[in-house]
Amino acid sequence: MASRDSSSRRPRRAAIAGLVVGSVAAAGIALGVAIPRGGDSDAAAPVQVVAAAPATHTAAAHTTAAEATVPDAPKNTQTADAPAYEDQRVHRVSMDMLEKNFEIAPGKVVKLWTFGPRVPGPVIRVRVGDTVEATIVNKGSIEHSIDFHAARIAPNRAFRNVKPGERFTFSFKVTTPGVFMYHCGTAPVVHHIANGMYGMIIVEPKEGLPPVDRELAFVQSDFYVSDTPGTPADNTKLMNVEPDVVAFNGYAGQYKDTPIRVKKGERIRAFVLAAGPNTWSAFHVVGTIFDRAWIDGIHPENLAIGNQTLNLSASQGAVAEFRLDEEGVYPFVTHDFTNATKGAVGLFATEHAEVPEGGGH
Repeated sequence: MASRDSSSRRPRRAAIAGLVVGSVAAAGIALGVAIPRGGDSDAAAPVQVVAAAPATHTAAAHTTAAEATVPDAPKNTQTADAPAYEDQRVHRVSMDMLEKNFEIAPGKVVKLWTFGPRVPGPVIRVRVGDTVEATIVNKGSIEHSIDFHAARIAPNRAFRNVKPGERFTFSFKVTTPGVFMYHCGTAPVVHHIANGMYGMIIVEPKEGLPPVDRELAFVQSDFYVSDTPGTPADNTKLMNVEPDVVAFNGYAGQYKDTPIRVKKGERIRAFVLAAGPNTWSAFHVVGTIFDRAWIDGIHPENLAIGNQTLNLSASQGAVAEFRLDEEGVYPFVTHDFTNATKGAVGLFATEHAEVPEGGGH
């Protein structure tokens, strides 16, 4: 795996308000949570381009620097539950490309470019041998595209730019099982990913995955917040790799504020993607060990036993299976703790565990 870029070790800006770096006294682990004691592509279809409705979002709608007030915006939160596989040979996926204001951390409102209603885009789940028919509708103000890392297809044919007001359809057959990224591939790619255009596609083996008790999906990404609320990513911070927020599934600390409830001893499968565009993920669950894990491809030769951490560079995905042996509260983080303090932290809480109000602030 590629070594971590030296730029990622430059001093970061102050952590976002409300994410406190504490310590678990018994373990000596610096975490932003308080832990309670005890407690219970062959034969691809032809490309199709047709006109769509005129774009309703324009660059003129961006907030100017003179407007200091934070615009009203919904929280960019979403469930961590992974979607179930739908047994069909062709999976038709249609996503509107939008420009919308969202809160990504307390007091941090940005204009995001989306695949669908939220960032990250929807989790897509297929099996080897299935066909994905992807349609994107550009309702934004600039050109966009979609690049599927799970596809074997000529990029110039399928990952082409789509102008505002157009829709574009192409298809591909999935051949390799694993956890893969999709994202906008329009230049400069770093800007399109930094502004929210990415998501996860899970490709199961042809025979499917063995059943478990719970399946979860986590997409880690970094955000570069402008001093002007309601505007896209700050270019200087982006190019200097100085993220203000690093989050799982688009909102800083959302599973710390509202822990994910699980049962003691149940088999949990986590699909994890490091979307970047710049930061890596050292995904770790405090208090357990990954019984089985696969990096990128779900293949017997990729199987690892007893991992403590999944080390994923930007665009890499993984699957991890684990259990929580005792009643209690279990943090999950990126073990790059600078980025954990910026929001890449959450909690699993077992069924009978007591969680402090507010998730342990």
